[in-house]
Amino acid sequence: MYDHLLQLHGKVDNVQNLTIFFMINYESRSVFSLKAIYLLCIEIPMIFFKKYCLLGLTVGFLTIFNSNLKSQNNAGKFKLEITKAKIGVNIGPYRGRTPETDGPFNQGIAGFSQIYFPFQLAADYRKNFNDSIITNEYNNRVFLIRPSVLFHYVDNGSMIFGVGTQLSFLIWSEFYFEYQISGVYLEANKKGEPDLHDGFNLHHIVSISKPISRHFSLATSYVHMSGAGLGSGIVSNQDVITLGIKWNL
Repeated sequence: MYDHLLQLHGKVDNVQNLTIFFMINYESRSVFSLKAIYLLCIEIPMIFFKKYCLLGLTVGFLTIFNSNLKSQNNAGKFKLEITKAKIGVNIGPYRGRTPETDGPFNQGIAGFSQIYFPFQLAADYRKNFNDSIITNEYNNRVFLIRPSVLFHYVDNGSMIFGVGTQLSFLIWSEFYFEYQISGVYLEANKKGEPDLHDGFNLHHIVSISKPISRHFSLATSYVHMSGAGLGSGIVSNQDVITLGIKWNL
């Protein structure tokens, strides 16, 4: 039996030969020699390793590569984009914020317009920046920073103008939450007192906006203007609720 084992050992190079060998030993009820133990403990693991190692490495590599590819597709990117200019027009009722005028929004009509500069800072998934088609003014970006020139007019003859920056956040299915802060100069009319006075102010706009086509978007906004400690003049205060439309040129 030992001689037969030595002769077979040179041929034991695959799982089939090993199976035949151990069936012969089992049927003859022979006692395993040290050589058989060596084959059992060393040769079998080596055969399986050689047979399936390449397959395992291939599967592992593909799994890692696929995970890395997904992580790259989900990676964010911040990019300066050149865009077309945009114009926004908003109008609605206002109220004063001084003790004499604080009340409902029925004290008159005010409106403001914006001209957006033809560039923006955008944050989105890296893969989305490969899109060359412009779907609307936001182009489905996750986050935008856009500078603009602002002009605000009140029906009492007061005028406000300045420069601001708007932050736009995608919240759900093309609906955007927007906040804009502007440094403005107010040229007040006497009829604007006691709420409006000449001087520098901060102009805040909080909006919900949605594009309705490639060229137009609708928005509803809440506007608050206050002195915020700028300058040494008397503080101005006014709130406006507006509906507006933006034109993406």
